[in-house]
Amino acid sequence: MRSVAALLTFAVSAFAYSVTEPSNPTVWTNGDSTEVVSWTKVVTDPANFTIVLVNQHVDPPTQQVLATLVDGSMGSVAVIAPRAVAGQRYQVNLVQDAQHLDSILAQSGEFTITN
Repeated sequence: MRSVAALLTFAVSAFAYSVTEPSNPTVWTNGDSTEVVSWTKVVTDPANFTIVLVNQHVDPPTQQVLATLVDGSMGSVAVIAPRAVAGQRYQVNLVQDAQHLDSILAQSGEFTITN
């Protein structure tokens, strides 16, 4: 029974928001550059979400909200790259809202931010 539940969970998650950009080897420029975040969705996905820049591979881990109440039907949005520590292994998370940053709907591949 557990394996059926696990398969159903996987099947449902396979048809949800998916971040298509940024991805590896994308490079964002540190501070004030306009960058694109794009995604795909299905009809069962929430209508809106928040975009968060994260890096879990630094101490302490970083989270910075880039955009709130993003209309999921748009498919992409331009964001201003924040002044972040230059480095690798950054990701963009699509999350439920600005109050629930750990409620991740989708996550990009890792990318780099340079000065």
